[in-house]
Amino acid sequence: MASPNQPPNRIDPRLLHLREVVERPEAERPVADTIENILEWLAGPAQRIDSASRAFDEFAWRLLAAGLPVLRVTLHAGTLHPQYLGATYTWWRTEARTTVVMVSHELHDLIPYDENPVLRVREGGETLRRPLEGENPTLDFTVLRELRAVGATDYLALPAPSAFGGHYVVTFVSDRPGGFGADEVAILTRAAQRLALLANMHSQRFIASNLLAAYLGPKTGPRVLAGEIRRGTGEEIGAVIWSSDLRGFTERSDRLSGARVIAILNALFDAQAQAIAAHGGEVLKFIGDGLLAIFPIEDAGFAGIAARNALEAARETQTAVAALSSHQAMDGESPLKIVVALHVGHVIYGNIGAAERLDFTVIGPAVNLVSRIEAIAKAQNLPIVVSDDFAGSYGGPLVSLGRHQLRGLSQPHELFRPA
Repeated sequence: MASPNQPPNRIDPRLLHLREVVERPEAERPVADTIENILEWLAGPAQRIDSASRAFDEFAWRLLAAGLPVLRVTLHAGTLHPQYLGATYTWWRTEARTTVVMVSHELHDLIPYDENPVLRVREGGETLRRPLEGENPTLDFTVLRELRAVGATDYLALPAPSAFGGHYVVTFVSDRPGGFGADEVAILTRAAQRLALLANMHSQRFIASNLLAAYLGPKTGPRVLAGEIRRGTGEEIGAVIWSSDLRGFTERSDRLSGARVIAILNALFDAQAQAIAAHGGEVLKFIGDGLLAIFPIEDAGFAGIAARNALEAARETQTAVAALSSHQAMDGESPLKIVVALHVGHVIYGNIGAAERLDFTVIGPAVNLVSRIEAIAKAQNLPIVVSDDFAGSYGGPLVSLGRHQLRGLSQPHELFRPA
């Protein structure tokens, strides 16, 4: 039998991602409270707690301090994220902690609606009550069988209206003989409704930060959310600039279905983005089958580190792209080949665009130069080509490709490939 915090065996654990664990020191747990105090706290002081997980954890401990016989409390909140359907906050009295698990979209269709209490409450607005004691209780959900196995006596799942459509799902589990009394069910219903106000605030912040991180990047997104939104504002930064492109994409996309092309591009961009992020870089934008990224250099003394990180990411990317030959979408296709161009220079990093349609990106001669280097890499069929400025920062062994007159630039540049 799975432990209380584990999913049923039929759920692929890769669809559930542990995001956070909150363990409140015993000295910080409330020891006495009332439901009226809890409702007032939810409407005021709780909303000044900047962590949704810590606020939820305190909410559960407060219920216990108010004399409610809770063994487990959960909050299921949907979100707007390309990877995740929502988040589940779970507090256990016996474990004295709260866990936050992100739930992948694929899980939505894995369990039929009738067998999924969260969907029935969130989408159908049902209130579900299941006594777990006795010889023949109604155990129509997997979670009920797991809860009964650890001594739970009562299960209550309540809808709480969400400002973003549908409902939050708040569940309360007791292990007291006889479960919750009628007055306690009424109290918990009031608490769940008030908890929705707190969840709305944190959901709005969570959705905004997730979307900005997904579309702008984990470094750029928070800057925009913090207020850097005025057009024309930006700063000059030093960076390794990365420009990459897929070879033969036009011919391939002309033959294959749109869905298959998208699957190939997603796999290709995953391979690059993971390597870039692992070495301190950030993807700024996808341009067709190409990618623009930077490895910021916060101090000139760290230029060599950024250059080495970028080159290592480029090497790892080439290995990862080669491994995509076994990807399902690549069945019968020739291996993917990409070129990566790297340059070290200064760029303007900020808001650029029309008054009502902005892009937070980088511009400047260094960006133009790296795109010209990418063209040389294609022409010479080389997987990685770097500039003379990159070579100067890198300081490691590289092989010269000679001096090249790059289109649109007045001075030739010596280019290199990795040794």
